[in-house]
Amino acid sequence: MEKTLYRTLLNMLRISYTLPFVMASVTGAAFALTVCDEWLLAVLIPLDVFFFALFANLSNDYFDHKSGTDATRFDFMTAESKEAIKELYDERIYWEGNIFDKGDVSERTGKIVLAFILAMALLTAIPIIMHGGWLVIALGAIGLFLAYFYTAPPLNLGARGLGELDVGTSFFMMSFFTYYVIRPEWSWQMFLIALIVGTSVLLMRFVDQMSGYEAHLKGGEKDWTVRLGLERAVGAVGIVLLIIHAMHLGLVYFHPVFLILLLTIPMGRKLTKGLHDKNDGLRFIRPAPQIVKMVIFSELLIVISLTVQNALPWTVW
Repeated sequence: MEKTLYRTLLNMLRISYTLPFVMASVTGAAFALTVCDEWLLAVLIPLDVFFFALFANLSNDYFDHKSGTDATRFDFMTAESKEAIKELYDERIYWEGNIFDKGDVSERTGKIVLAFILAMALLTAIPIIMHGGWLVIALGAIGLFLAYFYTAPPLNLGARGLGELDVGTSFFMMSFFTYYVIRPEWSWQMFLIALIVGTSVLLMRFVDQMSGYEAHLKGGEKDWTVRLGLERAVGAVGIVLLIIHAMHLGLVYFHPVFLILLLTIPMGRKLTKGLHDKNDGLRFIRPAPQIVKMVIFSELLIVISLTVQNALPWTVW
């Protein structure tokens, strides 16, 4: 019973999947702390993003359940492939299926939990709004719109080929505007950091869509993988990775410490090599946890770089 409740909570909240959200915001907070000492806001904004991420994940599951998209996702997998996936994914992040489709959580309970999470997000936002005023309200409204209508009708952006752009824009905003709300001054360095974060998570979503290609195709969805086809999508992943690494090098202009971001190159090579291995029956599934780890590692390296940059300015070099 305890184990079942634990698994249900994991599948419902998917807290591990909130890490890229929170870390995106932390990159902005870390940069802000290099130019000011607003520690309270640097803590509250990532916390608010945490609740926002929970809301986005659960609402995504709810509307995928309503549309029937997730119901067919596992129909295209054999029993052997399902067991192989469990071995690939850590127990804490393995997704066993849509909780609403499985009947683990009722639609009514899901709505109540969504309302509670949204209330917590709004409550946490109060001191942030008091500091940033209408800018925070506007940004919050845009963020809520992008999160809700990613899968919600009538827009359902994810099914119309706009989901990847939705995700990339959302994460860019979480990174850049965490900084800008704390310190409302333009920064090209922060802009480039946010662009890296947004593009990296866009790629994460793109790669993750590959494992559900058949279900999305059957459901009439038009995400990038469906539009390109799996083989051309594999080539596109390599191109986006090159763009991300080029932006990593661009950050070196601001400080040499950002060279440590190139530590993500071996992870990217492993990912693309796996996608090209046509003898691997799990080649479109295996990269999903790899890209999540790569994105979180990249965000962590950015935070470390900013901390070192603050401690060791250019004059030391």
